[in-house]
Amino acid sequence: MPGSVVDYRLRGNLLLLSGTVTEPSAADWLAEIARGDTAAFHRLYQCFAPSLLGYMRQLCRDVSLAEDLLQEVFVTVWQKAASYRPDRGSASGWLYTIARNKLIDHWRKTGCPGDAAVVDFEQLPAPVERGSDLLLTLRQALQQVSPDQRRAIELAYFGGLTYEETAERLRLPVGTLKSRIRFGLQTMRTLLESGS
Repeated sequence: MPGSVVDYRLRGNLLLLSGTVTEPSAADWLAEIARGDTAAFHRLYQCFAPSLLGYMRQLCRDVSLAEDLLQEVFVTVWQKAASYRPDRGSASGWLYTIARNKLIDHWRKTGCPGDAAVVDFEQLPAPVERGSDLLLTLRQALQQVSPDQRRAIELAYFGGLTYEETAERLRLPVGTLKSRIRFGLQTMRTLLESGS
């Protein structure tokens, strides 16, 4: 169009014309993988494997085990991509849940839950462009919940423990633990949504 300004942006290795072409999302890749598209699988793997590996290494503190379980995660992704439902959550959340569940399954089989220590946020991978802001915001929000709620959240979500294992470690009934986690997450959500 004469007189109009064209917005070009470099994204990854693709030069995209704003408003006419969009990058495929991870949800799009999962839909393609469900149809057997190996190129989409490769793109998803390249996008998520490094951060998933870092996440699993943080949880289990064993490089070799983390690599083995990462392979199992992507085998599961290939086999079950059709089961991903975008209305139930983000694709990245689905992938991280698979990774966490693979690690928990491993611990249950071997009887070695490892040492579920307090989460070290600096070790968790984050997207480069927003990583530091998100990391700071999450850390600030987690610091605003009560120490009991914070410890429960850290063990259950970042320590890789089930609710039952977390309750046992904290010497609490499972219902009390779930309440602490729920109230802590509600507080964090309120803080994150308000931008505080």
